[in-house]
Amino acid sequence: MAFKITNPYQNVTGLIGNPENHYKTNLHTHSTYSDANNTMTEMVEAFYDNDFDILAFAEHGIVGKHWDEEPTRIPLFYFQLLWHGKRNHPTTEMYHAVLDGTYKTAEGKRTKKRGLQSVTDTIETNMFTLMKNHVNGYFTNVYEGKYGKENDFEIPMRLIEESGGISHINHPTDWLGAYKDADCAKVPENVAYFADLLRRYRSCMGIEVLNMYDIPNRSDRILWDGLLRTLIPEGRNVWGFGNSDAHRVTEVDTAFMDFILPEYSVGNLRNAMENGHFFAIARYAKNELGEDFVGEGAYPVMTGIAVDEDAQTITVSGENCKAIEWIADGEIIAGDYADADGRMTSTVNLSECADKISCYVRCQLKGRGGICMTQAFVCDGGNMESLVLEKKAPKVLTPAEKRREKFNNTRLGVIVNKINNK
Repeated sequence: MAFKITNPYQNVTGLIGNPENHYKTNLHTHSTYSDANNTMTEMVEAFYDNDFDILAFAEHGIVGKHWDEEPTRIPLFYFQLLWHGKRNHPTTEMYHAVLDGTYKTAEGKRTKKRGLQSVTDTIETNMFTLMKNHVNGYFTNVYEGKYGKENDFEIPMRLIEESGGISHINHPTDWLGAYKDADCAKVPENVAYFADLLRRYRSCMGIEVLNMYDIPNRSDRILWDGLLRTLIPEGRNVWGFGNSDAHRVTEVDTAFMDFILPEYSVGNLRNAMENGHFFAIARYAKNELGEDFVGEGAYPVMTGIAVDEDAQTITVSGENCKAIEWIADGEIIAGDYADADGRMTSTVNLSECADKISCYVRCQLKGRGGICMTQAFVCDGGNMESLVLEKKAPKVLTPAEKRREKFNNTRLGVIVNKINNK
């Protein structure tokens, strides 16, 4: 079988080898303006000191502004004045110094000369849903102050799309309850539920596959592989995002992304989000790195990608890694390993692994500093039509929906839904 290979990084391949084109990015951050423990000023300083290049505050139910502008004050979060006693944001002087890289924190740990860029018009929707059915919106100003509806992803996805924005689904297997039962991320009905949402809302770019300490959401990659296997045959790739979802300064450097950009601009960032020009990175990955693993120091970085369709190979190069593994349908199908972190190159021969590949492969780099994951490379062996699932399958109440229905029938569920439906 010969595969037609689609490389999501094709348009930025020439940039991957240049460190200046790598932008350490977090697009899901909180402060005491919503439910976090640290102020916006403290969070900005922490990300700045950890050498981030791009940062978005996607507060619960609050549209992100420039950091020297006060965010909208939502009554739901007035408890913060009693709990933490303070809410503040950077001054205009600090803001511009952060943007141009001249700002000096008390810690003074930043090593990069360029500044930390602010992404505005961002929001985490469904701010008062106990079941954590959260959707992050970007380049949009909708859904501010809306409590949201329990177990509903569709309304915010639709409104974000209608506004001209884009979105991704946050920590989906936390909502599924996969921290109690990892296998629920494999249940066909659960995969079909998210696949249907992504199928109908093309402006939703994908799902978070790495988030903070990777505890309640440790099965996000399992779900991701199921979605890739389901949707790629229909011509729909699903991008895997990584975000810290930081509520404390200690959580800032837990998970993030490495964006490949010709230079920073809002347009270039959006283009990269829409086309998968980034890698998801984390210090914690329970299933891949181990229960007690904590990444420290330099994290694995991709430095080169080469696709040779004639030879049926994909080759990647990385640094700060001691393992490079290739994954198809959730299983490791090939890999290269070293005794210590360093520079590595690995090539997967698709012809040799053809019996293990349905429609894609993806790659992950492992090292002392954590894990780095690529987007999926589409591998079309002429079998896509046979892999397409029936789109008009009868509606089945999924295990997750059964749990949510049970909650909705409790006294607490009735009260919450009354509040959210106002």
